[in-house]
Amino acid sequence: MTTLKSLPKTPKKDFLKSMKGVAKDMLGYNEKLKEIYGDKYQIDLGYLQLYATSNPDLIKHILQTNHKNYVKSMGYDKLKMGLGDGLLTSAGDYWRKQRRLSQPVFYKNNLENLFVDMGRTTTEFLDTMEQLRGSEIDISKLMTEITATIVLRSLFNVEESQQLNKIYESMDVMQNYIMKHVQSPIFSPFYYLSSSHREFKVSMKDMDDLVYGMMHDRQKSGEKKADLLQMLMDVEDADTGEKMTDLQLRDELITLFSAGHETSANSLGWTFYMLAQHPEIVEKIRVEVNGVLPNKEMPTFEQVRQLTYTEQVINEGMRLFPPAWVIGRRAVEDDEFEGFEIKKEINIWCEIYLLHRSEAFWDNPEEFNPDRFSAEAVKARPRHHFIPFGAGPRMCIGNHFAMMEMQLLLSTIVQRFDFSVVENHPVELNGLLTLRPKYGIKLKIK
Repeated sequence: MTTLKSLPKTPKKDFLKSMKGVAKDMLGYNEKLKEIYGDKYQIDLGYLQLYATSNPDLIKHILQTNHKNYVKSMGYDKLKMGLGDGLLTSAGDYWRKQRRLSQPVFYKNNLENLFVDMGRTTTEFLDTMEQLRGSEIDISKLMTEITATIVLRSLFNVEESQQLNKIYESMDVMQNYIMKHVQSPIFSPFYYLSSSHREFKVSMKDMDDLVYGMMHDRQKSGEKKADLLQMLMDVEDADTGEKMTDLQLRDELITLFSAGHETSANSLGWTFYMLAQHPEIVEKIRVEVNGVLPNKEMPTFEQVRQLTYTEQVINEGMRLFPPAWVIGRRAVEDDEFEGFEIKKEINIWCEIYLLHRSEAFWDNPEEFNPDRFSAEAVKARPRHHFIPFGAGPRMCIGNHFAMMEMQLLLSTIVQRFDFSVVENHPVELNGLLTLRPKYGIKLKIK
């Protein structure tokens, strides 16, 4: 019988150092560990043993090849405090049923219907940006506001700015509170006694009141609208004919909003930051966009799909700054990979950020180069070396919606505006639930 090897491990005596590193800067700490231990290793946190890997073949094994042996890691249990049992957090037969019900909502014909309102919202946003010419703006905040508006209108057909702001503020409180539990689970019981817990409970009640209120108003009116709420209300289980309950609808709607606007906003913010430093790439985008939209009109659904170089730029932005920078899993049973032991119940971090910047798989990985995503380059590269939306059966269900949204916003903004980086403003990575800029990203609109 072959003896399995153990992954290299941080020293037991350093568990306090590891706890501090994970709580203070999980991303930065893992970068340091990779330099010492390579692309797969163990972290001893005293109360918890973790595996971490940026090895693409092991990540594929976990997320795709042997995905049935790997369920969501313990961090996702904390997300349930706000998201409930939505697609991001649920598991097993319940998840499979919800995924099967929700999948048709993101078919091409539905995306085309949603694109109409997306274009209208973008037009309003461009008018707002005109008023900001010559000023310094936080592009990450601006992208968060526009993607939140797009997703909320796509979800609920919401027009009132007061409702939009209330939902967004509640989600922000939720994410910050949950991240405390994820980064420092040993102190988790104490957070329930804190003022932040009370703020979290109030925000979640505000959120639920709004979401349930909009659901019940729609049910009472009997009015049919072309939004995600209506689509989810109408779907039926093919076997039983059952529809989603109000609680299931609530969980899926809040999950779609949380995951939907945050990932797109961060991707766009980081991409504009890189473009502000690469005017030659901006010019290539502009040439493509002007060729498809010579009169600066709002593109149609099919025209957006013609913007292939714009899509390459977005992919390169997500390579350098993947919004889901780490994906957590837990082994159900003992497993092995290339002679290494993976123990039952172990939590594993699949480090997408480190994979996307690995010198072993990318030439000059720190360079911003959209040509990496030309048709020829993509064909020559293993697919699992670039997974900004995850991989396997739990790959992000809204990936096509997100790409459509990002292509629309990037193309129309670049066609009309130039940006330059504001000097002396610190731009630092902040690996929370998504990869945010710690102090925002200040750009000047020219």
